[in-house]
Amino acid sequence: MQTPTILKEILDKKQKKQILSTLRNAPLIRPPLDTFPFVIAEIKRASPTLGDIGAIPNPTQLAQSYLEGGAGAISVLCEEDYFKGSLQDLKAIKDKFNHACVLRKDFITTKEQIKEAYDFGADMVLLIAAIFANGDFGGFKQLQELYESALALNLTPLIEVHNKEEIDFITPLKAKLIGINSRNLHTFKIDKITALNLLNYLKATNIQAKFIFESSISCSFDGFVIGNVGYDGILCGSYLVSTKTSTKTLQNLISSLKVGKNSPNDFYHDAFILLNSPLGFIKICGITNKENALTCAKILNEALKDTTKAKKIAALGFILVKNSPRFVNPKKIQEITTALQSFPLLKVAVVSDEKEELKEAIELYKEGFIDAIQLHGSKGEVFGTYNLKEANFPFYEAKNIATLEDLNSFLSPFVLLDSKSTLGGGSGKSIDFNLLSQLKEKVNDYLCVAGGVGTHNLKELKQIGAKMLDINSSLESKIGIKDPKKLQKFLESLKSLATSNTLC
Repeated sequence: MQTPTILKEILDKKQKKQILSTLRNAPLIRPPLDTFPFVIAEIKRASPTLGDIGAIPNPTQLAQSYLEGGAGAISVLCEEDYFKGSLQDLKAIKDKFNHACVLRKDFITTKEQIKEAYDFGADMVLLIAAIFANGDFGGFKQLQELYESALALNLTPLIEVHNKEEIDFITPLKAKLIGINSRNLHTFKIDKITALNLLNYLKATNIQAKFIFESSISCSFDGFVIGNVGYDGILCGSYLVSTKTSTKTLQNLISSLKVGKNSPNDFYHDAFILLNSPLGFIKICGITNKENALTCAKILNEALKDTTKAKKIAALGFILVKNSPRFVNPKKIQEITTALQSFPLLKVAVVSDEKEELKEAIELYKEGFIDAIQLHGSKGEVFGTYNLKEANFPFYEAKNIATLEDLNSFLSPFVLLDSKSTLGGGSGKSIDFNLLSQLKEKVNDYLCVAGGVGTHNLKELKQIGAKMLDINSSLESKIGIKDPKKLQKFLESLKSLATSNTLC
């Protein structure tokens, strides 16, 4: 297989560059890998996808703002043609801040480039598995030689991977620091959920390492998600470069990482596993009383307990919207969710764009009664007067969809698509299947569907790739009460589809 097109272009030009020489005059600094979070803040002028990000006339000044914001290391993009970087930037930063840890982020393929990085003052070097994994540039043998060359100079290698195949490829190195880049170098597209989900596999195969999340960070809330999933740190460039308050922005990001790690639950860890599991992420919404909740919980547990690696195997939803016929107040939710504690289920509060509802839901989350909040009818960055970019609680957005234009931008890692109706939800009305097919690409293939979901259209929903199904009225014997037989039939049909050839 050929090296990916954009990567191949970069590497072809890189091979024509001369090795530069200088004398290192700064001490080697080890990265603070035992500090959480280990944040690598990047000096980055441009990229192939974003074009010019920032001029950065004074890279040392930007580096200083990063260090004041709490960065554990400074990454300097040194590739000239596509990223407008320079080894001189790296040298200037290391000469100015002798006791800062500095990473040479570049497309390194030779031992001479490793020595060059050392000479210009680097303490760390990036080695990209995708360059070597297809047998190009000497394959694993060359990657291993580069890794050992870096260690011989007391440099700390950061090994970058993008998928399971590359993780398997680099595992024999027993690397101490591994980054997962959410940007696929084959397509240069972002898949944040896959990158976040890969951490489970990486931890199982490389137990000796610390793990860094790379790319696609665009707000403090992203830090919350990354911390919640369990990463040890991040490498962040474009987001920090594009802000005028880099010190404060970095401080907020670090704070969000810590809050996410110390969250009362790890909602996103389970949600991402469920989204990529054979049966998908199942949520039964509109639960209104303890007895019915326990009945649903028992049925879900029996049907799904061996179908996923997630600790919590499905979700129950509780509606805090006062004008909903399935409304339950916070005190009732506390009673119900307390009774559900022995069941491996996620508990989700559903709210509309009302300040008081969101406030109540956040309190329920902080007290451990729910795991996440579904923001129904979200339309922008502000919901319930709250700036979602700074959110320090787990949420996902739900949008009422009738046309392609109804899916505006969203901040949550995945978005639930519900039909439009006067009720907002629970109407039994479905989204047009042709429209869902068109929406699939816009949600990065993570098609999450509510509205009219039931046994009658389950096959069609799974065939178009639905990864989350939010079921409500189709399972009811009366409003707010789920029928055990209907739920059992739905789950039996779902499992039957997953084990047959009907989805192939």
